[in-house]
Amino acid sequence: MMMDNAHSLFDFGPLAAEYDRWYDTSAGRSHDQYQKNLVRSLLPAAKPGERLLDVGCGTGHWSRFFASLGYAVVGVDTSGQMIDVAKANDSPQCDFEIADACNLPFDADSFEVVAAMATMEFVSDAHGALTEMFRCVKPMGRVLIGTLNRLAPINQNRLARDKEPYASAHLFSPEDIKKLLGQYGRVRMGVSPEAATHKLPGNTRSVPPQAAELEQPGDAFIVAEVRP
Repeated sequence: MMMDNAHSLFDFGPLAAEYDRWYDTSAGRSHDQYQKNLVRSLLPAAKPGERLLDVGCGTGHWSRFFASLGYAVVGVDTSGQMIDVAKANDSPQCDFEIADACNLPFDADSFEVVAAMATMEFVSDAHGALTEMFRCVKPMGRVLIGTLNRLAPINQNRLARDKEPYASAHLFSPEDIKKLLGQYGRVRMGVSPEAATHKLPGNTRSVPPQAAELEQPGDAFIVAEVRP
């Protein structure tokens, strides 16, 4: 079954083979470590038998991390090419399948955790995807969202250069995320203090492109947890 581009703002399929090379760079390792530390601050290790749904799993990078915390992981993505790469990796405790974030093929109350990492900014119907995610999470479970911070200098620079896939994305600020998720439950958020102070160009404080090279890794990413 192929469903590339269903509710997706950008086709990641052609990037699948090269996508994980970012994590082999110095900058990639630094950002990855910071983002995972943010997740660890909000998401406890799994209890025996707990399941996690990774929505927009791509190559399975985050799925494998969640599995390292003890979760039995199901990863879904609209891109068949991304799923092929995920399946090709040695990923114990992970199963991967093609599925649309806005039409998840799972029963209600199926998972202790539903996560979407660097996914919501590339979904054309964020509310539709969240409705499905909260449908699939168990009572007393949690939904975890990781997303690029629109106010971070590195992301402002990407947008200013009209750089893909960022040019096709709908990026969120920390306040945007609070408003988006607040209707579903209590929101806890992890984001560096510096990230909340950055302004978009044209507001009271703009950030020159070179500032993106000096930022802390945590500036670029927001992690939020919601318990319905």
